[in-house]
Parts: sequence; C-alpha cells; structure tokens
Amino acid sequence: MRRRTFLFAMLSIILYITILGRLLYLQLIKGTYYRELSHRNYVRSRIVYARRGDILDRNGVKLAYDLPQYVMFIDPQVLDERDTLRELVRNLKEIFQLDIEEENLLKRRGGAQPIYIKKLTPEELNSFYNNSFRLPGVFVNTVPQRYYPFGEMAAHLLGYVGYPSEEEMKRYADRIGPQSLVGKSGLERSMESILLGYVGREDVMVNAVGKVLGKIRDVEPVPGNTLVLTIDSRIQEIAYNTFKESGHKAGAVLVLNARTGEVLALVSMPSYDPNLVSEKWEDYAKDPLKPMFNRALMAAYPPASVIKVAYACGLLEEGLSLREGVLCKGKFHLGDRDFYCWNRHGHGWENVVRAVRDSCDVFFYHHGYYTLGPNKMERILRDFSLGERVPFELPNATGFIPSPQWKKRKMGEPWYGGDTINMSIGQGFMRATLLQQCLMVMAVANDGVIYKPTLLKEVRDVNGRVLWSNKRTVYKVVKMRPEVFAVVREAMREVVRSGTAVSANSSIAEIAGKTGTAQVSPYTRGRKNVPYHLRDHAWFVGFAPYRDPLFIVGVLVEHGASGGSAAAPIARRIVEGIYIAGIHKELQ
Repeated sequence: MRRRTFLFAMLSIILYITILGRLLYLQLIKGTYYRELSHRNYVRSRIVYARRGDILDRNGVKLAYDLPQYVMFIDPQVLDERDTLRELVRNLKEIFQLDIEEENLLKRRGGAQPIYIKKLTPEELNSFYNNSFRLPGVFVNTVPQRYYPFGEMAAHLLGYVGYPSEEEMKRYADRIGPQSLVGKSGLERSMESILLGYVGREDVMVNAVGKVLGKIRDVEPVPGNTLVLTIDSRIQEIAYNTFKESGHKAGAVLVLNARTGEVLALVSMPSYDPNLVSEKWEDYAKDPLKPMFNRALMAAYPPASVIKVAYACGLLEEGLSLREGVLCKGKFHLGDRDFYCWNRHGHGWENVVRAVRDSCDVFFYHHGYYTLGPNKMERILRDFSLGERVPFELPNATGFIPSPQWKKRKMGEPWYGGDTINMSIGQGFMRATLLQQCLMVMAVANDGVIYKPTLLKEVRDVNGRVLWSNKRTVYKVVKMRPEVFAVVREAMREVVRSGTAVSANSSIAEIAGKTGTAQVSPYTRGRKNVPYHLRDHAWFVGFAPYRDPLFIVGVLVEHGASGGSAAAPIARRIVEGIYIAGIHKELQ
C-alpha cells in the first residue's frame, strides 16, 4: 500500500514539474515572441463560396445538389518568419499527420490566394478548433461539394463537376474561386451559366494566432438557380435497372413524351458514378467499354431496318398501293450479284405493311433501287431528322446519310447499285443516333409532327420563383398525308404482334415498333459463337399505346446480335414498368 502511494506521489510530482516547465518556457523564453505576435493584427480576405443550383426531376426529386465541405487553408500573409513557419509545419504534422515542406510554403508567402491544405473530416474539424491557437494563419473555409444521389443511374444525363481550369477562371472571374466546382460534362456543363452562382467576399481583422477580431467587409454569395428537368426519376430508374438486368454490356435507352418532346429518361450503359470521378478517373479511362461515353446521343451506328418505317411512308406518299407487292424468294438479283434477305427462305408475296412487319429486305431492295433511288431516300431520311445534329441541351452526333455526290467527292468513286441496296436497308455508309431514330418514330406516331426534344422544364431561383418555363415547340413537320402514317402505324403494330418484335408484345400495353440489326462484320452472318466485338448491334424503336401514342421508347444494344431478341424485350419491360407503376396516368 505504501509503495502504491509513493509511486502515485512521484507521478504527480513529475506531471507538475512538466506543466510548470512548459509554462516557464512559454512565459519566460517565448514570452517576448508571443507578445509581439499578439500585436501583429492583419486583414485576411477570403472567398465565400456560392452554392451551385440544384437539379430536380419533373416531380421535385433532387438529382444533384451541394453539401458543405470543410477545407483547411493557410493565409500566405503570415509566412514571413521562418521560426513561425517551422513551428506551424511541426504542429500540422502532429495534429493532422501532414508532411508539408517549408520551402514550398515559403515560395508562396505574401500571395493573394490562400494555400489549400486539405479537406477535413468532422473529427479533423474538431481537432482544428481545439488546436487553432497552435496554428497561426491557418483557417477553415466552407466549400460546396456536389452530390448525386442516383449515382450511375443518371450520370450521362447530369454529367459531373470539377475544379476550374485557368480558362474557366477567366471566363467566370466574378462568379467562382479556385475551389469552386464547374461543370465538365452533361447538363452540369451545358447549363453552367444557370447553375453557377456568384461568390461572396469577406474581409476580417485577424490576430497572429488566427483569431477573428471583427469583420471589415462582407459581401454575401448569390446561390445558383435551380434546374427542373423533364426527366421522371422513376422512369429513369426503370430504364436503368431494366437494361442492367438484361445482362448486356453496353447500349442506351431513351424514353420521350410523344406529345411534347420531353425526355422522360436517358440512360447510357455502362455508366459511371459522378460522385467518384476524381477517384476512379484512371479506371474509367482505361475501361474498354468506355463508361463515360454517352451512347444515347453520341453513338452513331448503321440505323438498319428501323429506317424502313421512313421509307414505307415515302413509298406510300409516292403513290404505292397496298395491293402492290414484291415476291420475296430470299434474294434480290442485280447485275452479276445476289443480295440476300435476312430470311434466306424468302417471305413470299409482300406488300408494304407485310414488308415492315417481316422486315423484308427484298421488298426494300426492290423499291429502293427501282422506285426511290439514293437521292429520294436521302430526302426522305432528312425530312425525318436523320443526318443532322438535333437542337438539344446536350451535344449529339450528326449521323450520316451518303449520296452519290458525296461518294464521288470523298472517295473518287461512282455510286454503284450495291450502294443503293445497302442504303435501302440502313446499312453501308449510313449512321444514325438513338435520338434521331426516336424522332423519326415520333413523326410516324404524330401524323408527321416532330416536337423539339428537351430536357428542361423550368428554371427557378433559390426561393422557388419560376424565372423561365419551357413550352412545347414543333421541331419539324413531315408533310405527308395522314393516311400514310396510319398505315405505317398499323404495320408497326403488326411488327410487335406477329413480326420481328413479338418479344415486345405485352398484355399490359399495346406497343408498336420496329426492330433493326446493324451489321458489324459481313463475315459473321449465320455463324454461331461470334466474338462479342463482331456481333451485330441491336435496335428497337417504338411507341405506346398504339391507338393514342404517349411514349416513344428507343433501345440500342451494342453488339446485341438481334433487335428482336436483345432490344425489343428491354423496351417491353420498360413500358410495362411504367404502366405497372401507374406513371402513364400522370402524363395523360
């Protein structure tokens, strides 16, 4: 017992002597130094970062918003004495385990911009406040951090943000600071001027140990405006999950309101997490499937048989009767070559409705070569929005429609009959995007009217006041007789009921559409176990319900092999998901 008492007494004495020694050191040895520091007050200017505008879906669900992030800085104006700097570096290492070179800090002393140190966790923020007296010139600023609650699900639609480049700092000089976040892709970039706010400024009197003594000037930041999108997050989720569950590696989905042009869902697969772009940048960049590539808007592939609906409209407008037909024996003979139908056994007698239903190549070979020709086919496709960049809030590819003049100029070769044959079924030099294919089908669904596609519904200020509201706009009108579109709509319904897209047939909703299989290699047709990168691309573009179209649904499956087996089932499940959830009733 006596031994324990003795040990306790000794420990108490040692602790007392240690504390007393530290006090004597601070008061006697360093006393003059700290007294001088206490009189060295100075003005610190700091940026007060503005909150970036929220992005909401059509029902007010947040798709992107800012969260506060605490960041530690050093004021370069206090780095003029090496003793002070050496102690500061030592304390930063002790408290935050930071290894900072003194020379690097000395090079930036006296500068105008605070020196970034690190982002702080809540625990580190507490450590800062508990030890601020040991960190002269160090302060914490609140910097907004962007958060995307849907992660990969809406990445290609929203895009992502990052720190500004020198060019962006000059362009938005009065609106951002070095730690501001600016849009790098997607709507974050294209709608930058709306989402960006204006930074504020704060000048405060600070003493030598960083304590704020009072404000001299205070300019409040102005938050950015809020974007309200046409997207329905429920449909976006249905489209994303349906494609992901299909097991296909890559592709895209678009769902549009046929009556307004509003985009209800835009999905590109594979996707990426916009919350983790900086951490996973190298992984995303090296991924051979290119997850950051927007396949819904920028991927341009041969449109394949989907464009037969446009040609069918053109033939009917030219005067083709439903009583006229072509006998398909499985091939079309031209010159010294045979061009085969996808059905080598032949379809038999085919009029325009049956030819669309069966996607008969021979019918369109015949009329493409003998009735329309390349110039008329080009005109028809351009009327339906192919071969042009669509006015839209996000960048999109132009696609391509070849012509005899182009081939002569570009390749120095004449236009051959085989070029016309390829053009008649959407192969060869032709390229189209999923957006263009959807607008073409929208024209058929709406008796020729194509509404301008849009992602924007409203712009609101921080208080919720509507600053701008979008209105339905007609993009173009395909001038053909209403009965022409009625016949082709019927043919597209037959495609789903008994044709190439029976896998899109549903007992829940009447779906009409058209499949397409875009050839990747001419040497793989009919072969089994084709390598993934040589498989054909699969399309399905359609509308629902058949009698009163409300939705345009487009699906592209990269290397999906067949539009009927790969793309059509995805479209069906998306439409069924919308109907089961009752969302279609809200959009009537």
